[in-house]
Amino acid sequence: MWKTVRKMIANPFIITGEYISKDYFCDRDFETGVITSNILNGRNTVLISPRRMGKTGLISHVLNQDEIKNNYRSFTIDLYSTSSLAEMVMMLSKEIIQKNKSKGEKTLTSFIQVVKSLRPGAKIDPVSGELKFDLSLGEITQPSNSIEEIFDYLEQQEQPCIVAIDEFQQIADYPEKNALALLRTHIQKIKNTWFIFSGSNRRMMEKLFNSLFTRAVVHYILESLTKKNIITSHPNTLRMTVAQFQRNVSI
Repeated sequence: MWKTVRKMIANPFIITGEYISKDYFCDRDFETGVITSNILNGRNTVLISPRRMGKTGLISHVLNQDEIKNNYRSFTIDLYSTSSLAEMVMMLSKEIIQKNKSKGEKTLTSFIQVVKSLRPGAKIDPVSGELKFDLSLGEITQPSNSIEEIFDYLEQQEQPCIVAIDEFQQIADYPEKNALALLRTHIQKIKNTWFIFSGSNRRMMEKLFNSLFTRAVVHYILESLTKKNIITSHPNTLRMTVAQFQRNVSI
């Protein structure tokens, strides 16, 4: 039974869940090249398409290109469920800590030394005695200051950073009406961090970036894949994995 389940994971037709690897990613070679080139040449990217079109997978694919993952530190957040700048701060800070978890307390200590407004999130585990980051929304009392400090932290890293923000248009609904202007101010100043802004509301995304980020980004509209794209993307791999999938089903 367990042997069958493990083999079934090799199903090449992955339509849900997290990005697996380059081998399971279909087409988007041109789009991957465009966004990768933007990053390598110091340009931010706006990526627009309806939901379920593959924006998140494409961004993960870009961040897993060798020239990106070996030379940049990347952080990804999805603002779809957020409703305030404080929630964005909490999501981004936890992502940064999680991505650096392997470095232990040293990373957390350096983070809270720079992001002073989030120091209440640094707590001592009563069981292990180790320092951990357990931030609650109520502890974020100055989200505008926290955003500035987080960007300062990213600017101080030895490797350049990439921040991918999905469903970015959600910011337009935040009660903090200066949220966009605040981000624009910081983004225009930083030199060690590049951004991928993606969203599903084309009208709102274009409105936001045409009025606030006119000189900071390169726009790209993500279209749907055609049948030809899917068949010709990796034909040899596709034939091999389909055959393997058929063998698994017959077990």
